Amino acid sequence: MANKNKITSLAALRGIAVIAVCFCHFSKAAENGAHFSGIFKWMEDYGKYGLQVFFVISGFVIPYSLEKSGYAFRDYPRFLYKRLLRLHPPYLAALAFTLFIAEVSYWSRHLPNPENLSTILQSLFYLHAPIDNPVFWSLRIEAEYYLFIGLYFILLKKYPLAAVGAGIPVLTILSQTHLVDYCGLFNFMVFFMIGTVGFLVYNKSSKPWLEQALLVFLLAFCFLFYEQGAAIAALFTISVILYVNKNFHSVLEHPGEISYSLYLIHFPLGIKFMNLMMRTTNGAYVWWLFLGAFFLSYACAWVFWRLIERPCMRLSQKIKYTAAGPAAVSLPVQSL
Repeated sequence: MANKNKITSLAALRGIAVIAVCFCHFSKAAENGAHFSGIFKWMEDYGKYGLQVFFVISGFVIPYSLEKSGYAFRDYPRFLYKRLLRLHPPYLAALAFTLFIAEVSYWSRHLPNPENLSTILQSLFYLHAPIDNPVFWSLRIEAEYYLFIGLYFILLKKYPLAAVGAGIPVLTILSQTHLVDYCGLFNFMVFFMIGTVGFLVYNKSSKPWLEQALLVFLLAFCFLFYEQGAAIAALFTISVILYVNKNFHSVLEHPGEISYSLYLIHFPLGIKFMNLMMRTTNGAYVWWLFLGAFFLSYACAWVFWRLIERPCMRLSQKIKYTAAGPAAVSLPVQSL
């Protein structure tokens, strides 16, 4: 099992997830070309499961960070503030970036912009995903998870048997009810819970048999009630976190480090680039446009990370929980 001081697989898993999501979206645009449409269709069909990888990682790493940071119930507002400071300014910058690119695109084509003041105001609070950056919908799911886990973690610490033995099966059952129509988190709760139970297994609590049984139950539930690709992604992610302890090549770790920035801006930048270039180039060049969209997005995401995301991450790390003792560790926690 991995060294508890550093989980080396997390950055690589984020890198795999964000590359898969990018390839999924760019492949959809590339399918319009006459060449290699089958390969692009395959990447579109399976790349979308990178999102489940992100959800399992969040389910694991947030409780892990709270445990190491001496988190207590009175720190709940501080926890939410840390999350807001870490994630919301980059999101707002990406939203402004998206709206600017979209406005230029619609203006140049003499088309009306589908966004208006109402949708923009809703987007500020994750209540609307702009047409030109639909990936923003998942950020609302993550935000709902933070609201939930900050409270549920306290139950895990104070009443572990009830929170695990009863709470997780109940949450899993609720994920198949009409609650999903009111709170999107429930539609993906099982993936977050796989990460959370994986954290309990990793942390070697007093009832390992119960947690291991629940982990098997959750994975089986995925295979029964969700798409097979999503279930395989969840199984792969938690298996790597728990049982792979090695340094991965930087070709995966670096995109994992900037995964949130790349996730935020890849769609408007890469898709607009491909759509623009495909109007003037032959379909035989679609692979080059596909790769060009990815590397253009990657380069811009690196700049975005250095100028916007990294300063926000450092500000967030300066906020400590009031219950943290001198030996407590405040870990940098990434989202998508």
